Amino acid sequence: MPAERVTSKSPWHVVFVIDDSGSMSGQPAKDVNEAVETMVEEMRLLSQGMKPYFKISVISFGSDSTILAKAQSESQINLGAITKFGGNSGSTNAAAALSDAYNILASNGGSSTDFDPFVFFLSDGSPDNSQLALDAGLRIKSLALPAGTPRIVTIGIGSPADAFMSSLATNPELYKKLQKSSDIKDLLPAVGTIAGTKTGADGVVEAIMQL
Repeated sequence: MPAERVTSKSPWHVVFVIDDSGSMSGQPAKDVNEAVETMVEEMRLLSQGMKPYFKISVISFGSDSTILAKAQSESQINLGAITKFGGNSGSTNAAAALSDAYNILASNGGSSTDFDPFVFFLSDGSPDNSQLALDAGLRIKSLALPAGTPRIVTIGIGSPADAFMSSLATNPELYKKLQKSSDIKDLLPAVGTIAGTKTGADGVVEAIMQL
């Protein structure tokens, strides 16, 4: 039975796939670093230093994809390792990053009592190959894991490829286009807070759509 809320007995695997290409340099990268750090702190507050409530995976991508964290708990994850975005990684190889996300999820399937896994994909531009990236996203959305089928939320800043982002998301309403990069500092920390309420994954989806 799907979990109604995130607890130590029903942890939530969240995978963050974050654009670190050249167009993210400067303020956007700084805002992402701050948002990720604040989000993890919110997760730690939720679990109150007890047993872990979350499994956190972080993937950065530019010309290549780099796994910064793989299914680590909020209490053990190295903040320094996941807050070093600088926007100096070349082009936008989203397909490679989404393939890495698929592999992480497939090898960390969880259990039937876990909260449904989510993937948060953030980018400010167009992928190098949209079709390859969408194919990789479809593989994620087709995964039948013990913890449930992953849902993809896409977050656009700057000049994202709107059609791509809408298609990649589990549904078009889960594409969140931000007016400015600093808005990410409000959106990501809200993720942990939402999951702490007795809403279930569908409730998290509704809350994200309303943000």
